Amino acid sequence: MGFFPETIAAKLAGRTVAASLLVHMDFRETPRRFWFGFGDLEAGGYTWQGTGELIQVEGLESPIGTVAPKATFSLSGIDAGIVTLARQASDRVKDRRATVYIQFFDVTPDDASVQPWSLLDDPFAISSWLMDQMTYSAQGPSLRSISLTAESLWTNRRRPASGLLTDRDQNKRFPSDRGLEQVVDLISKTIRWPVY
Repeated sequence: MGFFPETIAAKLAGRTVAASLLVHMDFRETPRRFWFGFGDLEAGGYTWQGTGELIQVEGLESPIGTVAPKATFSLSGIDAGIVTLARQASDRVKDRRATVYIQFFDVTPDDASVQPWSLLDDPFAISSWLMDQMTYSAQGPSLRSISLTAESLWTNRRRPASGLLTDRDQNKRFPSDRGLEQVVDLISKTIRWPVY
């Protein structure tokens, strides 16, 4: 069975198919789920809060070559609860997962047999990020916004899984460093202490 069988069947039948992004932000203690539409959406066994045009995502791209991209999630017109979350974000956001999904809908106009914006298939994860920093701004009681930067899962791929105490590993990290060049001579060496 391939991906998106309902979506493919609807498209092959000449129906109009639309898509929307869904974002799950796994904040510590208060995870949130958003979608780029209006009202609540029941999809994949969860309720996604509609944000309409109030949310923006920049930098959704696949890592290519040696570059680990960053994404920025911006949400404006938010309630005071999310601003409170942003103020206490340092321990609730850092290195927590943010996952972006795609959800397909059947939006065939003027068809009585299809409910408007009927779900096709389950949400499908298209990218995963590690949340980094959340900032907020408020201009009066009604103009509030937050911005959340997230790093690719590949951000720390150049960090050695377990750095070895060898001259070769040390020189890879710090060229011309001689701090560990004598380590090989210490293997199975007996050192007498104290020497009188």
